[in-house]
Amino acid sequence: MSQGDWQDWSAAGQPQPYPYPYPQPMGFDPADPLISNDFNGWWGRGFRLVKAAWRPLAVIQAIVAVPALMLLLPAMVIFQDRQRKAMASLEAAVAADTQPDFSQFFAGLPILLPAAALAGLVYVFGQLASQQVVVFLATGRTGGLVGPAFLAAIKRLPAVIGWYLLTIPVLIVALVLCFFPVIYVSAVLMVLSVVVLLERGNGIGRCFQLFHAKLGVSVSRIATIIGLSFAGGLVLTLLTTIVDVTIGGSYGTPNTTATVINAVLQGAYYFVSYLVLAPLLVTAYADMRARYEPFTTASLVTPGP
Repeated sequence: MSQGDWQDWSAAGQPQPYPYPYPQPMGFDPADPLISNDFNGWWGRGFRLVKAAWRPLAVIQAIVAVPALMLLLPAMVIFQDRQRKAMASLEAAVAADTQPDFSQFFAGLPILLPAAALAGLVYVFGQLASQQVVVFLATGRTGGLVGPAFLAAIKRLPAVIGWYLLTIPVLIVALVLCFFPVIYVSAVLMVLSVVVLLERGNGIGRCFQLFHAKLGVSVSRIATIIGLSFAGGLVLTLLTTIVDVTIGGSYGTPNTTATVINAVLQGAYYFVSYLVLAPLLVTAYADMRARYEPFTTASLVTPGP
């Protein structure tokens, strides 16, 4: 992706070097690759970035998918095998009119949960690298992007893990309070990975600051991202259910073949979804931050390798 390719979508060219005069109340620079005045501008910028960044994003997601599937597939096969054995034991206990041993249904969790946690870390690493690629392209960086993006992601991964762990008690408190508070907190924290990637020492509190800077802007962007994720999740659920029913064993319990197919489908879902979500999240963060403080895309420029 050359500099000329990126400039094709914006006749106004690249933004001026930072510091750039804060554009209120006249609106934001129409040449800024990330910051927009309205929802249509955000949507258009997001998908222009999808078009510009899909190749390096696809490379990153493909690289991430391999270790994630290597972690998940064996664990899922073992877990489903334990589930089938537990179901058979339950049926035998019911037929013999004896007390079933329900603990057998949890026998595979000590294998599945650690594998899922490690695969989750791999996906978070891929998300950080994808977001960094979007920032590289938006700030006019050319050349090899995947390597520097991975380097930036690995540097910020410990901080992201720490902040995500801190979100657990916050979400638990919100869940205890009511269903709607947990939705609100989850929406606020959608840009947490972008905040931690691009800022130092900021996390949960910063997300709340940016989200409330202009509530209409934040809600429209984040609700759209959540809606797209939800729609994709419904399609994934439909496909995996069809696989379970048509290929799975008794009662639709997946056999090894169904488990492998479902794991591949889940990997494909994450592959495709984050090609879209990474640019949309970065542009949503930029719009929210520009409403909170003087900010332009040019301020994200970092020295080349």
